[in-house]
Amino acid sequence: MMFDTDSDKYKKFLKFLKQVLNEEEDIQQRIQEIAANTQDAGRMYESAGFADYKQVDRDFDKNKKTKDILKEQTKTIEKLQDCNKEQADKIDDLREKCRQQAEQLQELQRECDLQAEEKKNLEAQVDEQLWKLKNKNNELQAAQTEIDRLQQLYQQLHAEKETQTDKLAQLQKKLSAWEREFAEPAKFYRLYKSLPQGIRGRFTDIIADSSIVAFISTGSNIEYVEMFWDSMKRNYAELGAEREALLKIFAYLLELCNAYQGEQVYELLDDEIGKGFDDDVHMRSENCSKYSGKIEKVLLPGIWNKRSERANRKALVEWQ
Repeated sequence: MMFDTDSDKYKKFLKFLKQVLNEEEDIQQRIQEIAANTQDAGRMYESAGFADYKQVDRDFDKNKKTKDILKEQTKTIEKLQDCNKEQADKIDDLREKCRQQAEQLQELQRECDLQAEEKKNLEAQVDEQLWKLKNKNNELQAAQTEIDRLQQLYQQLHAEKETQTDKLAQLQKKLSAWEREFAEPAKFYRLYKSLPQGIRGRFTDIIADSSIVAFISTGSNIEYVEMFWDSMKRNYAELGAEREALLKIFAYLLELCNAYQGEQVYELLDDEIGKGFDDDVHMRSENCSKYSGKIEKVLLPGIWNKRSERANRKALVEWQ
């Protein structure tokens, strides 16, 4: 992994280094051969000894060629030694370059390791971001699902609101109609409830006043209205100032009875002033001085039944 970045250059360097080492080996071998030849020549010279120096001198000329050869070989050895030194210097330079390149390769390796570590960290960060993105995507999908649900719910509620609005409008119309219909009953119900408790107590078992519905229910029954008339007659003197209000309520209750019957069955006998006393429709008050006479005052209107053509209750009248 150290030479991945510059492998071709390093291969060339190794090839060159191998060539130099081979040349150095050849030079060393050549030096050894020359040294061996030189030693052989020296042994030959020494073997002649010094017994016969003159003979040696005579042979010296003969051996001049040999000396020249030795001299030439010595020069060759010197050249080879110089070449060997030069080659050694080159090898040292190459070794230095190799060391420098090795350091560079180590530095590159460290950078590669750092880059690998950074890559690993980046990959971890990318994985973390992808995980977060996946979670966000899930959250968005869940949020979208919730939005869709809420939109559907909103549409349902909106449709229900429109339905309820229509129903409310219909109820409002009915309520308005009921208000119009119950406006008058409510008016007389409030009037009846405004009477003193002592007065209303005389009609407790006749007209119910717990609610307007109860008031109408009992007040639209002719039997209860007749009982109401009887109680008014019986307690006429004690009614005092509340008599006028009770007469208004009595007239209204008779109208309720007609409404319940669906036709005008009952009429008030109240337009009797100036008429002569008629025992079929009139009833004398205790204040009448004569047995018979013209009616001067109607104290309590009677109830005329148009179906039976008779008075269910005679009018209480008075004259002097």
